Amino acid sequence: MKNTFRISTLCSAILVCLPSYAAIDEGFGFHGYAKGGIGITNDAILNQPAYDWANSGINIFRLEGNGYTNSSGGRLGNEANWLEMHTSYGWTPTNDMSWGIKTNVVYGSFLALDELMVEGGGIIQSNPSATFWAGKRYYNRVDVYLNDSQAMSNDGAGFGMDNFDLGFAALHLGVTRNLYDESPDSGEQIAFTSSLSDITVSETGRLALYANYGTFMGPALSDDNFEKPDDAFQLAAKVRFGDWVNNDEFFVRFSANTSASITRSWERRPDQQIGAFWQGNKGITDDFRISYLWQHETEIWDGGEGADKSVGNVNGTDYVQSHWNVFVLRNSYAWNQRTSSELELGYEFMDFKGYETSADDTNAGYKVTLSQNIHIGSGAWDRPVIRFFATYVDEDLRFGYGDAKLQDALSFGAQFEAWW
Repeated sequence: MKNTFRISTLCSAILVCLPSYAAIDEGFGFHGYAKGGIGITNDAILNQPAYDWANSGINIFRLEGNGYTNSSGGRLGNEANWLEMHTSYGWTPTNDMSWGIKTNVVYGSFLALDELMVEGGGIIQSNPSATFWAGKRYYNRVDVYLNDSQAMSNDGAGFGMDNFDLGFAALHLGVTRNLYDESPDSGEQIAFTSSLSDITVSETGRLALYANYGTFMGPALSDDNFEKPDDAFQLAAKVRFGDWVNNDEFFVRFSANTSASITRSWERRPDQQIGAFWQGNKGITDDFRISYLWQHETEIWDGGEGADKSVGNVNGTDYVQSHWNVFVLRNSYAWNQRTSSELELGYEFMDFKGYETSADDTNAGYKVTLSQNIHIGSGAWDRPVIRFFATYVDEDLRFGYGDAKLQDALSFGAQFEAWW
Protein backbone atom coordinates (compact mmCIF):
# COMPACT_ATOMS: atom_id res chain seq x y z
CA MET A 1 0.00 0.00 0.00
CA LYS A 2 2.68 2.48 1.00
CA ASN A 3 4.75 2.02 -2.14
CA THR A 4 1.61 2.19 -4.27
CA PHE A 5 0.68 5.62 -3.00
CA ARG A 6 4.19 6.97 -3.47
CA ILE A 7 3.82 6.76 -7.23
CA SER A 8 1.35 9.64 -7.33
CA THR A 9 4.27 12.14 -7.07
CA LEU A 10 3.89 14.53 -9.98
CA CYS A 11 0.60 13.19 -11.26
CA SER A 12 -1.55 16.13 -10.14
CA ALA A 13 1.10 18.85 -10.20
CA ILE A 14 1.97 18.09 -13.82
CA LEU A 15 -1.42 19.45 -14.79
CA VAL A 16 0.23 22.73 -15.52
CA CYS A 17 -3.00 24.65 -15.73
CA LEU A 18 -3.82 23.73 -12.14
CA PRO A 19 -1.22 25.19 -9.75
CA SER A 20 -0.88 23.63 -6.29
CA TYR A 21 -2.53 26.58 -4.57
CA ALA A 22 -5.17 27.41 -7.21
CA ALA A 23 -8.59 28.46 -5.95
CA ILE A 24 -11.57 26.17 -6.52
CA ASP A 25 -13.62 27.40 -9.49
CA GLU A 26 -17.34 28.03 -9.16
CA GLY A 27 -19.55 25.11 -10.17
CA PHE A 28 -18.65 21.46 -10.78
CA GLY A 29 -15.19 20.53 -12.01
CA PHE A 30 -13.63 17.26 -13.11
CA HIS A 31 -10.01 16.74 -14.10
CA GLY A 32 -7.43 14.03 -13.68
CA TYR A 33 -4.36 12.13 -14.71
CA ALA A 34 -3.92 8.59 -16.03
CA LYS A 35 -1.16 6.36 -17.34
CA GLY A 36 -1.33 2.69 -18.12
CA GLY A 37 -0.12 -0.10 -20.37
CA ILE A 38 1.86 -3.30 -20.38
CA GLY A 39 5.44 -4.44 -20.63
CA ILE A 40 6.67 -7.81 -21.89
CA THR A 41 9.92 -9.44 -20.80
CA ASN A 42 11.56 -12.87 -20.84
CA ASP A 43 14.36 -11.84 -18.48
CA ALA A 44 14.58 -12.46 -14.75
CA ILE A 45 12.92 -9.75 -12.65
CA LEU A 46 15.50 -7.15 -11.64
CA ASN A 47 13.69 -5.96 -8.53
CA GLN A 48 10.61 -7.87 -7.36
CA PRO A 49 9.08 -5.12 -5.16
CA ALA A 50 9.45 -2.63 -8.03
CA TYR A 51 7.94 -5.12 -10.49
CA ASP A 52 4.95 -5.70 -8.19
CA TRP A 53 4.56 -1.97 -7.59
CA ALA A 54 4.41 -1.15 -11.28
CA ASN A 55 1.42 -3.46 -11.96
CA SER A 56 2.36 -3.33 -15.65
CA GLY A 57 4.68 -6.26 -16.39
CA ILE A 58 7.56 -3.91 -17.21
CA ASN A 59 10.89 -5.19 -15.86
CA ILE A 60 11.31 -2.11 -13.67
CA PHE A 61 14.81 -0.75 -13.02
CA ARG A 62 15.03 0.35 -9.37
CA LEU A 63 18.61 0.24 -8.12
CA GLU A 64 19.09 -1.58 -4.80
CA GLY A 65 19.48 1.04 -2.07
CA ASN A 66 17.46 3.68 -3.94
CA GLY A 67 14.73 4.68 -1.47
CA TYR A 68 14.09 8.02 -3.13
CA THR A 69 12.28 7.10 -6.34
CA ASN A 70 10.10 4.19 -7.40
CA SER A 71 12.01 3.77 -10.65
CA SER A 72 15.61 4.48 -11.58
CA GLY A 73 17.26 6.22 -14.49
CA GLY A 74 14.09 7.94 -15.77
CA ARG A 75 10.41 7.09 -15.98
CA LEU A 76 10.01 6.50 -19.73
CA GLY A 77 9.27 2.80 -20.30
CA ASN A 78 9.95 2.25 -16.60
CA GLU A 79 6.87 3.25 -14.59
CA ALA A 80 3.61 2.08 -13.08
CA ASN A 81 -0.05 2.17 -14.01
CA TRP A 82 -1.88 4.96 -12.19
CA LEU A 83 -5.12 6.95 -12.19
CA GLU A 84 -6.21 10.13 -10.42
CA MET A 85 -9.75 11.50 -10.67
CA HIS A 86 -10.17 14.98 -9.21
CA THR A 87 -13.61 16.46 -8.64
CA SER A 88 -14.51 19.83 -7.21
CA TYR A 89 -17.49 22.01 -6.50
CA GLY A 90 -17.28 25.74 -5.91
CA TRP A 91 -20.15 27.58 -4.31
CA THR A 92 -21.32 30.89 -5.75
CA PRO A 93 -19.22 33.66 -4.14
CA THR A 94 -21.05 35.11 -1.15
CA ASN A 95 -20.12 38.04 1.11
CA ASP A 96 -16.94 38.52 -0.97
CA MET A 97 -15.86 34.94 -0.10
CA SER A 98 -15.36 31.88 -2.31
CA TRP A 99 -15.78 28.37 -0.91
CA GLY A 100 -15.21 24.99 -2.50
CA ILE A 101 -14.71 21.28 -1.90
CA LYS A 102 -12.39 18.96 -3.79
CA THR A 103 -11.69 15.23 -3.84
CA ASN A 104 -9.11 12.96 -5.46
CA VAL A 105 -9.84 9.26 -5.97
CA VAL A 106 -6.77 7.30 -7.04
CA TYR A 107 -6.18 3.82 -8.41
CA GLY A 108 -2.93 1.90 -8.55
CA SER A 109 -3.79 -1.64 -7.53
CA PHE A 110 -6.93 -0.59 -5.60
CA LEU A 111 -9.11 2.48 -5.13
CA ALA A 112 -8.38 5.02 -2.41
CA LEU A 113 -9.52 8.50 -1.45
CA ASP A 114 -6.28 10.49 -1.31
CA GLU A 115 -7.73 13.97 -1.06
CA LEU A 116 -10.89 15.39 0.54
CA MET A 117 -10.77 19.01 1.57
CA VAL A 118 -12.78 22.23 1.89
CA GLU A 119 -11.19 25.57 1.07
CA GLY A 120 -12.36 29.10 1.74
CA GLY A 121 -10.98 32.28 0.18
CA GLY A 122 -11.60 35.93 0.90
CA ILE A 123 -11.94 35.27 4.62
CA ILE A 124 -9.46 38.01 5.50
CA GLN A 125 -10.91 41.12 3.91
CA SER A 126 -7.58 42.94 3.96
CA ASN A 127 -5.85 39.95 2.30
CA PRO A 128 -8.40 38.42 -0.09
CA SER A 129 -5.91 36.07 -1.80
CA ALA A 130 -5.40 34.10 1.44
CA THR A 131 -7.26 30.77 1.62
CA PHE A 132 -7.96 28.48 4.55
CA TRP A 133 -8.33 24.72 4.16
CA ALA A 134 -9.07 21.61 6.22
CA GLY A 135 -9.17 17.95 5.26
CA LYS A 136 -6.50 15.83 3.57
CA ARG A 137 -4.44 16.62 0.51
CA TYR A 138 -1.13 16.45 -1.31
CA TYR A 139 0.88 19.21 0.34
CA ASN A 140 4.28 20.89 0.55
CA ARG A 141 5.44 19.06 -2.59
CA VAL A 142 8.52 19.64 -4.74
CA ASP A 143 8.23 17.50 -7.86
CA VAL A 144 10.85 15.86 -10.08
CA TYR A 145 9.33 15.13 -13.48
CA LEU A 146 11.76 12.74 -15.21
CA ASN A 147 11.88 10.46 -12.16
CA ASP A 148 8.18 10.87 -11.31
CA SER A 149 9.18 11.52 -7.70
CA GLN A 150 9.24 14.18 -5.02
CA ALA A 151 12.31 15.75 -3.50
CA MET A 152 10.04 16.95 -0.69
CA SER A 153 6.46 16.17 0.32
CA ASN A 154 4.44 16.42 3.51
CA ASP A 155 1.09 15.17 2.27
CA GLY A 156 -1.46 14.52 4.95
CA ALA A 157 -4.68 15.09 6.79
CA GLY A 158 -4.67 18.48 8.48
CA PHE A 159 -5.36 22.16 7.99
CA GLY A 160 -3.62 25.30 6.86
CA MET A 161 -3.56 28.68 5.16
CA ASP A 162 -2.17 29.37 1.69
CA ASN A 163 -1.44 32.39 -0.47
CA PHE A 164 -1.26 35.03 2.24
CA ASP A 165 0.09 38.02 0.30
CA LEU A 166 3.14 39.56 1.98
CA GLY A 167 3.84 41.88 -0.93
CA PHE A 168 7.18 40.31 -1.83
CA ALA A 169 6.00 36.69 -1.48
CA ALA A 170 3.06 34.39 -0.76
CA LEU A 171 3.05 32.69 2.66
CA HIS A 172 1.81 29.13 3.15
CA LEU A 173 1.35 27.46 6.55
CA GLY A 174 0.15 23.91 7.19
CA VAL A 175 -0.19 21.14 9.77
CA THR A 176 -0.38 17.58 8.42
CA ARG A 177 -0.05 13.98 9.50
CA ASN A 178 0.30 10.69 7.60
CA LEU A 179 -2.19 10.66 4.73
CA TYR A 180 -2.13 6.89 4.36
CA ASP A 181 -2.72 5.71 7.93
CA GLU A 182 -5.59 7.76 9.24
CA SER A 183 -6.23 5.91 12.53
CA PRO A 184 -2.89 5.48 14.30
CA ASP A 185 -3.16 3.46 17.52
CA SER A 186 -0.37 5.24 19.34
CA GLY A 187 0.36 8.48 17.45
CA GLU A 188 2.74 9.61 14.76
CA GLN A 189 5.00 12.35 13.46
CA ILE A 190 3.15 15.63 12.83
CA ALA A 191 4.52 18.08 10.27
CA PHE A 192 4.33 21.83 10.82
CA THR A 193 5.17 23.29 7.42
CA SER A 194 5.85 26.80 6.19
CA SER A 195 6.95 28.23 2.88
CA LEU A 196 7.35 31.47 0.96
CA SER A 197 6.76 31.30 -2.80
CA ASP A 198 6.83 33.65 -5.79
CA ILE A 199 9.79 35.69 -4.59
CA THR A 200 11.03 37.58 -7.66
CA VAL A 201 14.74 37.15 -8.40
CA SER A 202 14.69 38.15 -12.10
CA GLU A 203 12.26 38.80 -14.93
CA THR A 204 11.53 35.07 -15.26
CA GLY A 205 13.05 33.79 -12.00
CA ARG A 206 11.06 32.90 -8.90
CA LEU A 207 12.37 31.67 -5.54
CA ALA A 208 10.62 29.54 -2.90
CA LEU A 209 11.86 28.93 0.66
CA TYR A 210 10.75 26.12 2.99
CA ALA A 211 11.05 25.51 6.75
CA ASN A 212 9.34 22.42 8.19
CA TYR A 213 9.32 20.87 11.66
CA GLY A 214 8.10 17.45 12.75
CA THR A 215 7.43 16.07 16.21
CA PHE A 216 5.74 12.95 17.55
CA MET A 217 2.27 13.41 19.02
CA GLY A 218 -0.17 10.85 20.33
CA PRO A 219 -1.33 8.76 23.30
CA ALA A 220 1.88 6.71 23.28
CA LEU A 221 3.61 9.65 24.96
CA SER A 222 1.69 8.86 28.15
CA ASP A 223 3.44 5.47 28.33
CA ASP A 224 6.57 5.74 30.48
CA ASN A 225 8.17 2.93 28.47
CA PHE A 226 7.67 4.69 25.13
CA GLU A 227 10.77 6.31 23.67
CA LYS A 228 9.77 9.43 21.75
CA PRO A 229 11.44 9.68 18.32
CA ASP A 230 13.74 12.62 17.72
CA ASP A 231 12.15 15.76 16.28
CA ALA A 232 12.59 16.28 12.55
CA PHE A 233 13.58 19.36 10.56
CA GLN A 234 13.64 20.35 6.89
CA LEU A 235 15.13 23.52 5.38
CA ALA A 236 14.98 23.97 1.61
CA ALA A 237 15.09 26.43 -1.27
CA LYS A 238 13.96 26.18 -4.90
CA VAL A 239 14.58 28.63 -7.72
CA ARG A 240 13.01 28.37 -11.18
CA PHE A 241 13.73 30.34 -14.36
CA GLY A 242 11.75 30.37 -17.59
CA ASP A 243 8.29 29.26 -18.70
CA TRP A 244 6.60 25.88 -19.14
CA VAL A 245 8.48 25.08 -22.38
CA ASN A 246 11.97 26.44 -21.64
CA ASN A 247 12.97 26.34 -17.98
CA ASP A 248 15.63 25.49 -15.44
CA GLU A 249 14.97 24.62 -11.81
CA PHE A 250 17.36 24.09 -8.91
CA PHE A 251 16.44 22.75 -5.47
CA VAL A 252 18.42 22.00 -2.30
CA ARG A 253 17.19 20.54 1.00
CA PHE A 254 18.70 19.73 4.39
CA SER A 255 16.86 17.24 6.60
CA ALA A 256 17.52 16.10 10.17
CA ASN A 257 15.95 12.90 11.53
CA THR A 258 13.84 12.56 8.39
CA SER A 259 14.17 12.29 4.63
CA ALA A 260 12.16 13.98 1.89
CA SER A 261 9.00 13.64 3.98
CA ILE A 262 8.07 14.04 7.63
CA THR A 263 4.59 12.51 7.28
CA ARG A 264 5.53 9.35 5.39
CA SER A 265 6.26 7.11 8.34
CA TRP A 266 7.69 4.24 6.26
CA GLU A 267 10.53 6.27 4.73
CA ARG A 268 14.03 6.07 6.17
CA ARG A 269 14.92 8.69 8.78
CA PRO A 270 18.70 9.21 8.79
CA ASP A 271 20.32 11.56 11.26
CA GLN A 272 21.13 13.95 8.41
CA GLN A 273 20.21 14.03 4.76
CA ILE A 274 21.19 16.46 2.01
CA GLY A 275 19.15 16.46 -1.17
CA ALA A 276 19.43 18.47 -4.39
CA PHE A 277 18.35 18.46 -8.01
CA TRP A 278 18.80 20.43 -11.19
CA GLN A 279 16.20 19.83 -13.86
CA GLY A 280 14.83 21.56 -16.91
CA ASN A 281 13.34 21.52 -20.40
CA LYS A 282 14.76 23.12 -23.55
CA GLY A 283 13.25 23.66 -26.98
CA ILE A 284 16.34 23.35 -29.19
CA THR A 285 14.31 23.82 -32.39
CA ASP A 286 10.59 23.86 -33.17
CA ASP A 287 10.70 20.05 -33.48
CA PHE A 288 13.53 18.96 -31.17
CA ARG A 289 13.60 19.39 -27.40
CA ILE A 290 15.43 17.91 -24.44
CA SER A 291 14.62 17.38 -20.78
CA TYR A 292 17.38 16.80 -18.25
CA LEU A 293 17.83 15.88 -14.59
CA TRP A 294 20.61 15.52 -12.08
CA GLN A 295 19.39 14.44 -8.63
CA HIS A 296 21.42 13.73 -5.49
CA GLU A 297 20.86 12.48 -1.94
CA THR A 298 23.40 11.97 0.85
CA GLU A 299 22.34 9.99 3.94
CA ILE A 300 24.34 10.16 7.16
CA TRP A 301 23.64 7.83 10.10
CA ASP A 302 25.32 8.12 13.51
CA GLY A 303 26.45 4.47 13.45
CA GLY A 304 26.68 4.33 17.24
CA GLU A 305 27.87 1.23 19.07
CA GLY A 306 25.48 -1.26 20.63
CA ALA A 307 22.17 -2.85 19.78
CA ASP A 308 20.48 0.53 19.28
CA LYS A 309 22.99 1.68 16.68
CA SER A 310 21.43 3.89 14.00
CA VAL A 311 22.46 2.67 10.56
CA GLY A 312 20.96 2.11 7.17
CA ASN A 313 20.65 -1.35 5.63
CA VAL A 314 20.66 -2.63 2.06
CA ASN A 315 20.58 -6.30 1.12
CA GLY A 316 21.28 -7.24 4.75
CA THR A 317 24.41 -5.09 4.97
CA ASP A 318 24.62 -2.07 7.31
CA TYR A 319 25.95 1.29 6.21
CA VAL A 320 26.51 4.63 7.94
CA GLN A 321 26.61 6.85 4.86
CA SER A 322 25.42 6.69 1.27
CA HIS A 323 25.66 8.98 -1.75
CA TRP A 324 23.07 8.61 -4.52
CA ASN A 325 23.23 10.30 -7.91
CA VAL A 326 21.04 9.93 -10.97
CA PHE A 327 21.43 11.52 -14.40
CA VAL A 328 18.62 11.47 -16.98
CA LEU A 329 18.46 12.97 -20.47
CA ARG A 330 15.35 12.69 -22.63
CA ASN A 331 15.53 13.66 -26.31
CA SER A 332 12.23 14.28 -28.16
CA TYR A 333 11.77 14.84 -31.88
CA ALA A 334 8.35 15.64 -33.38
CA TRP A 335 8.03 14.32 -36.93
CA ASN A 336 4.67 16.03 -37.31
CA GLN A 337 1.58 16.86 -35.23
CA ARG A 338 0.71 13.17 -34.88
CA THR A 339 3.99 11.33 -34.26
CA SER A 340 7.24 11.79 -32.39
CA SER A 341 10.21 9.75 -31.17
CA GLU A 342 11.91 9.86 -27.78
CA LEU A 343 15.23 8.52 -26.55
CA GLU A 344 15.79 8.56 -22.79
CA LEU A 345 19.19 7.78 -21.26
CA GLY A 346 19.59 7.30 -17.52
CA TYR A 347 22.50 6.45 -15.23
CA GLU A 348 22.29 5.83 -11.49
CA PHE A 349 25.10 5.37 -8.98
CA MET A 350 25.19 4.72 -5.21
CA ASP A 351 28.32 4.78 -3.05
CA PHE A 352 28.03 3.17 0.40
CA LYS A 353 30.23 3.54 3.47
CA GLY A 354 29.67 0.34 5.39
CA TYR A 355 29.26 0.05 9.16
CA GLU A 356 32.24 -2.22 8.81
CA THR A 357 34.75 -0.42 6.60
CA SER A 358 35.47 -3.63 4.73
CA ALA A 359 31.91 -3.45 3.39
CA ASP A 360 32.43 -0.16 1.52
CA ASP A 361 31.20 -0.60 -2.05
CA THR A 362 28.92 0.65 -4.84
CA ASN A 363 25.80 -0.15 -6.86
CA ALA A 364 25.31 1.26 -10.35
CA GLY A 365 23.19 0.82 -13.43
CA TYR A 366 21.96 2.44 -16.61
CA LYS A 367 18.72 2.45 -18.61
CA VAL A 368 18.03 3.17 -22.29
CA THR A 369 14.49 3.61 -23.61
CA LEU A 370 13.45 4.22 -27.21
CA SER A 371 9.84 5.23 -27.70
CA GLN A 372 7.75 5.87 -30.81
CA ASN A 373 4.72 8.01 -29.97
CA ILE A 374 1.36 8.92 -31.45
CA HIS A 375 -0.45 11.86 -29.89
CA ILE A 376 -3.05 14.62 -30.08
CA GLY A 377 -0.40 17.30 -30.69
CA SER A 378 3.36 17.70 -30.77
CA GLY A 379 3.73 20.25 -27.95
CA ALA A 380 5.77 19.45 -24.85
CA TRP A 381 2.67 19.00 -22.70
CA ASP A 382 0.13 17.80 -25.30
CA ARG A 383 -1.78 14.74 -24.10
CA PRO A 384 -3.13 12.11 -24.61
CA VAL A 385 -0.23 10.12 -26.06
CA ILE A 386 0.38 6.42 -26.76
CA ARG A 387 4.00 5.29 -26.57
CA PHE A 388 5.41 2.08 -28.07
CA PHE A 389 8.70 1.51 -26.28
CA ALA A 390 11.67 -0.79 -25.73
CA THR A 391 13.74 -0.50 -22.55
CA TYR A 392 17.14 -2.04 -21.82
CA VAL A 393 18.68 -2.05 -18.33
CA ASP A 394 22.13 -3.11 -17.12
CA GLU A 395 23.10 -3.30 -13.41
CA ASP A 396 26.36 -3.81 -11.50
CA LEU A 397 25.47 -4.52 -7.85
CA ARG A 398 28.36 -4.86 -5.40
CA PHE A 399 27.36 -3.57 -1.96
CA GLY A 400 26.56 -6.55 0.26
CA TYR A 401 27.28 -9.14 -2.43
CA GLY A 402 31.01 -9.76 -2.13
CA ASP A 403 31.34 -10.75 -5.76
CA ALA A 404 29.58 -8.39 -8.16
CA LYS A 405 26.02 -9.25 -9.15
CA LEU A 406 25.72 -8.41 -12.85
CA GLN A 407 22.30 -8.48 -14.46
CA ASP A 408 20.44 -6.99 -17.40
CA ALA A 409 16.94 -7.09 -18.83
CA LEU A 410 14.94 -6.04 -21.87
CA SER A 411 11.29 -5.01 -21.86
CA PHE A 412 9.03 -3.77 -24.61
CA GLY A 413 5.44 -2.67 -24.61
CA ALA A 414 3.02 0.22 -24.91
CA GLN A 415 1.71 2.84 -22.52
CA PHE A 416 -0.72 5.74 -22.71
CA GLU A 417 -0.58 8.97 -20.73
CA ALA A 418 -3.41 11.49 -20.46
CA TRP A 419 -4.57 14.43 -18.39
CA TRP A 420 -7.69 16.51 -18.58
